[in-house]
Amino acid sequence: MMRISKKIWLFGFPAILLVGLAVMTVLFFRQRETIAAQQRVIDAQTESAYRALSNDLNDLSVALEKLSVSGTPARLSREFSDIQRLSAGAVRALSLLPVRHGSDTGLMQFLTRTGDYAGTLMEQVQSGRMLTQAQLDSLGELHTCCAGLSESYDGNCQSGSFPSAEPDGFYGETDEENITNYPSLLYDGPFSESSEQSEPLGLPDDTIDETEAMRIASGLFPDRALTFDGRTESLIVTYDFSAADDKGELCVSITERGGLLLYFMGTPGGSRDDPPSDEESERLHRAASAYLEEHGFGKMEPSYAQYYAGTVVLNYAAVQNGVILYADLVKVYVDRDTEAVIGVDAQNYRFHHRERDLSAAIITEQDARNALCDGLVPEHTALALIPKSNTREVLCYEFKCTRGETFFIVYINAETGTEEEIFEVINSEEGDLVV
Repeated sequence: MMRISKKIWLFGFPAILLVGLAVMTVLFFRQRETIAAQQRVIDAQTESAYRALSNDLNDLSVALEKLSVSGTPARLSREFSDIQRLSAGAVRALSLLPVRHGSDTGLMQFLTRTGDYAGTLMEQVQSGRMLTQAQLDSLGELHTCCAGLSESYDGNCQSGSFPSAEPDGFYGETDEENITNYPSLLYDGPFSESSEQSEPLGLPDDTIDETEAMRIASGLFPDRALTFDGRTESLIVTYDFSAADDKGELCVSITERGGLLLYFMGTPGGSRDDPPSDEESERLHRAASAYLEEHGFGKMEPSYAQYYAGTVVLNYAAVQNGVILYADLVKVYVDRDTEAVIGVDAQNYRFHHRERDLSAAIITEQDARNALCDGLVPEHTALALIPKSNTREVLCYEFKCTRGETFFIVYINAETGTEEEIFEVINSEEGDLVV
């Protein structure tokens, strides 16, 4: 018997063809979604590396300027060490950028040799030979160049564009003639890497599971439908959640140890970035302080603020017996329109916070004031515990000072009277930055 094959036809086409076309269409759009997702990851990595480079350039510029108010060989050595570290960090960030950014050989040479030059001068100072005027002039030129680069890269970050930039006048070409035009920057030695971080000190030993983490996160945000995104393996292990609805996007991280809030970030309602008035600043600080107290962060001292699109970022440090604990930092993000807290970054606080065994200051405040570099005018003083390494903190007198129109914060060791740290306060449209 002869079998007669039957084909099912739909709209003039064999059904099998339509099925095949449907499958191919689905695969095509899935591939497009995969490619788009991969591109978003690449774009995010590029932006992250670019912003890291911008931050390192800014910190490097500040470190170079601090040299002009560093009055002792020990302080100069520390600043040169910071310049080496920041230069190395900027080189690493530059190497992570795509070729159109990372191939900036002039910038790479500038960063590398700035760090190497700092190493040369550090050895010189440590051997008992102070800096010459020519060397100070060279450092001043380096600061001017680095400040220009920092401003350029920061402007690109603010605008959301990430073009490359070159350090005009410093290693813009790779030929030997150009390089030897600035012989004082040549150095053949290596530069050091920063040490690895220790274990977190501000977390309980007990652990929670995903279910308990979801319960805690949902308790913090009862009006949001949270989705479990996964578990982040790092020095502080977290369970991560997110939500996306008419209230905007939200991401939340709860620590595995202790089930504590490590981080959350929501969406601001507006886009204002103008500096707030004194009255608005007071209201924003009240909102941030109330949130920290309500969620168990204890006594906190505000340090500085930054203004972004629709948001003010208020930085707080823990306080114990009147001493500011600068390692125990929390960033609080407040919506400018609603004055509601829409974000918290407590990583430094969770990493470091615990009860300290604080000793009394040995030298007087006046003795510490006398140790300040000539030209600095102190305007405010406090006691502060500042981190010097992963395992060592130092009790200091904190002096907020001016020199002309520039603001500095200088930390004088409360036991020995030596300079321990210097920060520059930058007043900008984005807020008061302490770097």
